[in-house]
Amino acid sequence: MNSLTEIIKSEIRAKGRLNFEEFMELALYHPEYGYYTSGTERIGREGDFYTSPFVHAAFGRTLAGFITKAWETVKAPQNGVIEMGASKGLLASDILDSVKEDRPDLYDRAEYFIVERNPHSCQQAGQALKNHEGKIRFLDTLDELNRNSFHGVVISNELVDSFPFRRATWKEERLREIYVTLVEDKFVEITADPSTDRLTQYFDSYDLSFNEGQQVEISLRAKEWIQNVGSIMNSGFVLTIDYGHLAPELFSPERMRGTYKCMHKHQINETPYVNIGEQDITCHVDFSNLMRAGSSVGLDVVKYTTQGQFLIDWGILEMMESGADMPGTSDYGEEKKRAAIKTLFLPGQMGHSFKALLQGKNPGPAKEDFYPESPLKISFGVT
Repeated sequence: MNSLTEIIKSEIRAKGRLNFEEFMELALYHPEYGYYTSGTERIGREGDFYTSPFVHAAFGRTLAGFITKAWETVKAPQNGVIEMGASKGLLASDILDSVKEDRPDLYDRAEYFIVERNPHSCQQAGQALKNHEGKIRFLDTLDELNRNSFHGVVISNELVDSFPFRRATWKEERLREIYVTLVEDKFVEITADPSTDRLTQYFDSYDLSFNEGQQVEISLRAKEWIQNVGSIMNSGFVLTIDYGHLAPELFSPERMRGTYKCMHKHQINETPYVNIGEQDITCHVDFSNLMRAGSSVGLDVVKYTTQGQFLIDWGILEMMESGADMPGTSDYGEEKKRAAIKTLFLPGQMGHSFKALLQGKNPGPAKEDFYPESPLKISFGVT
């Protein structure tokens, strides 16, 4: 039994039970032993999963084109970017390298905020971004920024799926929360009345029906996060890239066990009570939740599509066809380079499994002409 397992068991013994969000918070973010905070490598070949910036620099360079147009649309004195959950700083490096190379006039007025709670990741990001040292500011939370003070772009890539979430099930047409307790010193799930009315209220504005025994995940933190983002933004755009769906598809009766999964050494399982602190725990993002919560703080939906369609709309095909070399890919052969870029946008790969939600707040008079629509459409299946 590892130390984190015993810590969690001690919490359960003291309280009698934990809701799943409390269990996840300890499993993923315990200051010393948590999955994301222990300092162990988690992303890449030696880790448990890949993210788009690790596949090819074309991802960050395409986002750089989007960001520079956003800056020109907002027309603020400073060109701001906030990246939530920047990990090693690879995406930030690709974006800033591209802006510095292609738009030095905008780069001169750029400021890049990284909100990252993992001190090990901050250290790695600092090393990766040493060429942009004067542009970077690390924040522990968004609360360090004043309300209505930010102008620019907020981006998150595979962040929202990592927020600890609640789990619940429908029994006799009532929502019952799933808790974690101990029986003979082993983790056991039980159901009881929800610990907060916010769980039942979550579905109030959804026209949905649920089957007996259907399980769901509810991310209260996703709502809090997007509302916090909207509260600090004066004008600009919010880009959220993650895997997920709109509510009708996400909570379809076909998903009787919900969408949560665990990831350990690139293998998926549904056993959160093993390898505690050594495996990721995630669920699909409810993009309808982000839309309705965002609208309450002035964030209007500009575009909801797949990652693949978003990257095509913002020029990744032209970038690939140009054959331009990119930082960090000099060891790629031409075919390998093209194959890596295709992984980012093709259906059946990352391009279709990940969605992109773009929201805007007071973006300026050029909003209607802001989003480019490529004649090539591959974003089938977005509901």
